[in-house]
Amino acid sequence: MTALRSLPLLVLSFAAVGTTAQSIKGTFEHPLPATHVVLYRTTGSDHPALDSVPIRPNGSFEFPKQTFPPGFYQLGIHGDDRIDLVIDPSDPVVDVAFHGTPLQRNLNVLRSGDNQRMWAYKLVSRAGQDELLAIRDQRAGASPLDTALLHRLDHHEERVRARMSRALDSLSSIAPDGQFARAVRLDRQLDAVARSGPEVIRSTFDFSDPWSLRSNAYAKATVMYLQSIKFDNEYAYHRACDTLLSEAAADTSCWRYMRHQLVDIFSTYGPDEVAQYLVDQYVIGPGALRPPDPDLVRIAAVQLRLALGSPAPDTLLTVPGEQDTTRLSAIWPSQDYTGLFFYSSTCDHCHAQMPGLRELVSEEDPRHFKLIGIALDATTEEFMATIAEEGINWPCYSALIGWGEPAAKAFNVKATPTLYVLDRQGLIVAKPMDHVELRAFLDKVRK
Repeated sequence: MTALRSLPLLVLSFAAVGTTAQSIKGTFEHPLPATHVVLYRTTGSDHPALDSVPIRPNGSFEFPKQTFPPGFYQLGIHGDDRIDLVIDPSDPVVDVAFHGTPLQRNLNVLRSGDNQRMWAYKLVSRAGQDELLAIRDQRAGASPLDTALLHRLDHHEERVRARMSRALDSLSSIAPDGQFARAVRLDRQLDAVARSGPEVIRSTFDFSDPWSLRSNAYAKATVMYLQSIKFDNEYAYHRACDTLLSEAAADTSCWRYMRHQLVDIFSTYGPDEVAQYLVDQYVIGPGALRPPDPDLVRIAAVQLRLALGSPAPDTLLTVPGEQDTTRLSAIWPSQDYTGLFFYSSTCDHCHAQMPGLRELVSEEDPRHFKLIGIALDATTEEFMATIAEEGINWPCYSALIGWGEPAAKAFNVKATPTLYVLDRQGLIVAKPMDHVELRAFLDKVRK
C-alpha cells in the first residue's frame, strides 16, 4: 500500500441517511478498470458477495441505500482485487480513492475515521513486516559465533515489534468504541489465552455473537480452540466439534457458519473420519438444525472426491516465462510417490517448511519420491526470489494468478502450506500436515 494520497481517482461514499442507512457510490477514472463493482460481506474467513452494480459509461456507480450491520466488508473488482472496509454507525460517511490497481496498494481513505485508522495501521504493519523479513534474512546469513550481530538483530526485532504495537495502541485508542478498536481488543484477548486450553478460550470468546462473525476473529477463535484440544482418544475432535456447534447454536448465522467451517477444515486437513462424522451428524443427520446450503453440499462432495484412495485430479502446470505447460498426469507415473507442495511466497508458514523439505528431497531416491511445488504467487519476481532465497531443490510451477491457480482449485486448497502425496497410479495416498509427517509416510512405505 502506498502512502495516503488525496487524488480521488475512485471515490467511494458511505453516506448515512438518518442514523444507520448508507448510500454507497463512487467513480472510476477512465479508462474504466472493470464493468462492475462488488460489495462483499465478511462471514468468518469467507467473503460472499452482497451486491453488485454496473459501472456507468461516465465511470460512476451507486449501490441502493440500505442498512449495514456494523463490522467488516470488502469492495472489489475482477473477483480477487479487493480492499477491506469497516462500517460503523458512528462513522456515517466513508470516502476512499484509488489511483490504480491492484486496489490494496493504491488506496487512499479520504473520509472515515475507522477506515483511516485501519489502513494507517496496515501501512505501519507492512513496513514492519518488511523490516522483520530483512532481520530474518540477516540472522540466517550470520555466523553463530557473531554474537554481537545476533544481539543487535534481536534488539532491532524487539524495537520493530514494539513500534507496531504502539501504533496499534495509539490508533485504536482514538475511537475505543469503533469497529476497528473492538476488533483489536478481541484479537488481543484471543492471543492472551491462546495457550490456556479450550475451556478458557470458550469463556473468552462468544461463538454465538453475530458481530464477531463479521470479523476475522471468528475463524481464528475456532482454529485456536481446535488446536488446543488434547488428542487423547480417537473421539477428541468429534467432541470438540460437538462443543463448538453447541456454543454457536444460539445464533442461526453463527451455527450455520460454524458447521460450514468445521466441515471445510476437517475435509481439507483431516482426520477424514471427523469430516465424515460432521457430514453424517450435522449436514444430513439428526444434528442438522438447518438444511445445508449448496456451497456446503459442494464442499462435502469435493472432499469425498479428494479422499484417500481417490484418483487425483489432473491439472495443467505452468512454469513462469515458459509457453509450454505440463500435465500433472505426465509426472506421477515416473516415480513411486509424488508430493505436491502448495505454497505462497508471502506465507511465513510455507517458508518454515522449506528447510525440512529441502533436506528430505536431497535424501530421497528420485525413483522413489519426487516433490513439486505449486506457488499461489502473483508475480514472477516473488516466485523467483523465493526459489533463490530458500535454495529450493524441487521443480516449482505457478500460473501467477494467486488463489486462481488451476491446480489449487483442482485440489480444493484452502490454505498454504498444503501437501498431497500421489502414488504411481495417480491415487491420493496421503495428506501430510508438514514435512515431518511427509518424512514419516515415506519411511513407512519404504519398509
